[in-house]
Amino acid sequence: MKDILKLCLSLGFFCAVSGGALAFVNQKTAEPCKRAEEAERSAKLKLVLPAETTETLSDGSMEGVQFFRAMDVNGKLLAYAAEGISGKGFGGELRVLTGISPEGTILGILVSKHSETPGIGTQVTDRKVTRSLWEVLSGNSTSDPFPPNAVLDSYSGKPIQQTLSFGSGENGVMGVSGATISSKAVLAAVNSISQAWQKKNAAACLGEK
Repeated sequence: MKDILKLCLSLGFFCAVSGGALAFVNQKTAEPCKRAEEAERSAKLKLVLPAETTETLSDGSMEGVQFFRAMDVNGKLLAYAAEGISGKGFGGELRVLTGISPEGTILGILVSKHSETPGIGTQVTDRKVTRSLWEVLSGNSTSDPFPPNAVLDSYSGKPIQQTLSFGSGENGVMGVSGATISSKAVLAAVNSISQAWQKKNAAACLGEK
């Protein structure tokens, strides 16, 4: 009985010390991790915004969608950006950054976070530079920070004020038949931005009255 009690006390002490150590480490690393994540997001935001953008400012959130304002060197508003989230990706959570013109047109989108299947879902999510063997061997290949992706590029020029869907037409975008789940996740993330954009603008109009 005494041996069992000693064992329980030892285990309890070990768990308490381990839990305290983990809490301490999490507390110390939380802020640096947050700063690193914000810096990475800021760098990616510039890819979906006009080249003249020198600063991105937080513009509040609506229904889980974070909005930003893109400003030039003189503080003039150039565009907006938003980050939408879908939890329905093949690998779980998927995040999309969207650049939006002041008139409400999608400038470009970038999947900033995902866990989709390489070679399948990544056909939808990734922007990768295609280089020929000669370019690699000769050293003449260039690095494009925003390489094309037919699926993602099909969103450009679409109205953010309206719900998008697969197909042709004003509100139609592309999907990949072999990566249906990933295609739907990107679409869901963009449409979450659309819904939040409409509600955000509606709330702003009510506030002006």
